[in-house]
Amino acid sequence: MDQEKKRAILLHEIEHWRRSRLLPEQYCDFLSNLYREDEVPSQSQNRNNTGLLTYLRHGHGIAWLLGFVIISCICLIGFYFTAFPLAMQIFSASAVTAICYGVAAFWRSSEKSMSAMLSTLGSAIMLGSGVWIIQLHQGEAKVWFLLLVGLCGVVWCLVGLTLRISLLHYCGLAGLLLVYAVLIGRYWPTATLVMLEAFWILHAVLLIWLSWWVHRRFPGLALIYFAIGMTLAFMAEADMIILRHQAAGDVVFYSILKLAFVVGILFWTRKKWITWVTS
Repeated sequence: MDQEKKRAILLHEIEHWRRSRLLPEQYCDFLSNLYREDEVPSQSQNRNNTGLLTYLRHGHGIAWLLGFVIISCICLIGFYFTAFPLAMQIFSASAVTAICYGVAAFWRSSEKSMSAMLSTLGSAIMLGSGVWIIQLHQGEAKVWFLLLVGLCGVVWCLVGLTLRISLLHYCGLAGLLLVYAVLIGRYWPTATLVMLEAFWILHAVLLIWLSWWVHRRFPGLALIYFAIGMTLAFMAEADMIILRHQAAGDVVFYSILKLAFVVGILFWTRKKWITWVTS
């Protein structure tokens, strides 16, 4: 309030100088606009500064009550989770995840910090509870873990696209690509590094082209598809070392050379791809 009073007094003095012609009129206009421009950000900052800490500091009952309910439900479900039957375990984990995503969607426009926190919490609960259920019931790990990653990938893509959370959308696409890579490894176990290189580079080029294609219609997706395309550019080496359990040796050296080549191309074409990625 003190700053607002000082600003009002200064504006009043400037108006007095204008009427008495003690200062040139153009200079008075400049000073008036300067102090009014300073006033706007402070007011907008006060209106928009309603993040998580502000919610807690001002003691909003809804936020405290909702936080208490969510934390209590998570603790109760986690404590009795092993005693539930399989259907109840799946339902409780899905319900808590859906609540986190629903509240995150409700607060997306007004409380971005809480929305991001709840969407991250929901994603962690979905993945963690799925792993826990698989371990409790001792299912075939390879099959069920693959189905879990695929399901998480689909849900994360949809939630990230709906809530416009780029990192969550990227993680969803990465999960789906991991499932795809595992399936390729099972049905194509004899593939060489050269064959995998051609296979994954083709997909990388396709994703980068898709990034360019959507940058005008859907600007938020351009960066995600470009990042996925860059990830696929090194998928052949990751496929050989991580999924096919080949010796690192020459593959790591080849990856460093490939990284230098890709960085050189990115540097040479930086004025083009940065334009559509940041548009």
